[in-house]
Amino acid sequence: MSITVYEALQLPEMKEIKLIAGKQGLHNNIKWITIVEVMEDVSRLHEGEFLITTAYGWHEAEGFYSDLIDTLASRKLSALAIHTGFYLDVIPTSMIEAANRTGLPLLEIPRTMNFSTVTRSILEQLVNKQLSMLAYTQRIQEDLTSLVLKNVGLSVISRSLSKLINGNVFLYDKDQNLLASSSLVHRKIHVEETYHIRGDGRVIGKMVIQKEGDISPLDRLALEQAIPIFAIEFQKLQIIHDTKVQIQADFLDILLTKNYESEEAILKKSNELGFDFEGKNRIVIISSNNLEHLEKFVHERLITKTKGIAKRKIDHLILLLTGDLTDIDAFQTQSSSSGISSYVVGIHDLDKALKEAYAAHLFSKYKGNPIVMYEELGAYQMFIQLKDNGVDLKTYYEPLLLPIIHYDEKHQSELLKTLETFLENNLVINRTAEKLFVHRHTLNYRIKQLEKLTGINIYSYELRIHIQIALLAYLTDRILSN
Repeated sequence: MSITVYEALQLPEMKEIKLIAGKQGLHNNIKWITIVEVMEDVSRLHEGEFLITTAYGWHEAEGFYSDLIDTLASRKLSALAIHTGFYLDVIPTSMIEAANRTGLPLLEIPRTMNFSTVTRSILEQLVNKQLSMLAYTQRIQEDLTSLVLKNVGLSVISRSLSKLINGNVFLYDKDQNLLASSSLVHRKIHVEETYHIRGDGRVIGKMVIQKEGDISPLDRLALEQAIPIFAIEFQKLQIIHDTKVQIQADFLDILLTKNYESEEAILKKSNELGFDFEGKNRIVIISSNNLEHLEKFVHERLITKTKGIAKRKIDHLILLLTGDLTDIDAFQTQSSSSGISSYVVGIHDLDKALKEAYAAHLFSKYKGNPIVMYEELGAYQMFIQLKDNGVDLKTYYEPLLLPIIHYDEKHQSELLKTLETFLENNLVINRTAEKLFVHRHTLNYRIKQLEKLTGINIYSYELRIHIQIALLAYLTDRILSN
């Protein structure tokens, strides 16, 4: 810690020292005292040093004194004290003018005064201040640590810090969510500073301080002691959150695998966790190329607003949500694919809902639709259930589509894709060509090839039904197999 030049001059032992010039620098902080007999290398001087010299070797060459003061001021010394009567009887006018111009306090120490008197009086103050600051620091650390051990929480600790610094304290997590605050200052804010809170080598939050006046050295000591305390509290909150998420995820596993003794016991457990699964429930499977970001989004936007549980798998998330889905667009995150089951009542058919959600999720990925709901899959549902029951779907499509499949494999063509797109667009040539990015003449040529390979007139409604059913079976088999 330090004292100012003004405070030093008020000491009884310093009453004989005169301020000659540079009074605008009286509030410079003295960090240390340096005595220099021969001033050969000023680059060794540091900010805050109180320089004492006898002016040995100085000369009256033009500009010397002015340049010297400019150089010392640039080193941000706290003050320059010249012991007159040895090599310099009177402080030159050019030095005084330079000191007034730069704001470097210029002091005169009379010959009758010993160096030791000056150094001892200032050093005693510096040491006493440091000891006082050390005791203050230790007291703050003990007080804040005591609050942590009592597990009083962030709000109480922030209030304690707020009283210490007589200012406002706001604590935010890494996502800018306000965790705790304490406001003492309600008038005009003069100072606002932000401090990062770190844990495990990364930023886990921030602390914002507001004060009417300047932040004092004592305030900064309190803040330095508070930051690691808040870091501990932040990490405690994260551990509690992670533990809660893991408990809920394990509970979801138990529900979906039916690994419980009785329905009554599992419903009681769900109520203890804050969930009511006796009403309508849905299973959602959702994936993204950034699963960590997706998991964060799910907990912030879905789990907190819709009562439910999420569990992270290797490449997707499983969600069990209760009640009506009032905000279906919430699942439409960037680069994500979501499959949503139909409603089931209670927990009896959650395994069925899980299969539906997985199937809808696969269709979402195949079709490039961010959201696919199982009940909207229409005729696909029949083939999904057949495949789930062990039926070989090839019997439904190979007799009609096998020639097309072989043709595509041999010629690296896209006749099956063309057929699928043509049927989806209700046999409209221009719209289908636009979807496939081909010329309408190219599309007409492909349709003729399809009719030749299948022997079916695609424009005939009765005949087209056969190829549509075959295509549904083929796509279901392909999508679910992948």
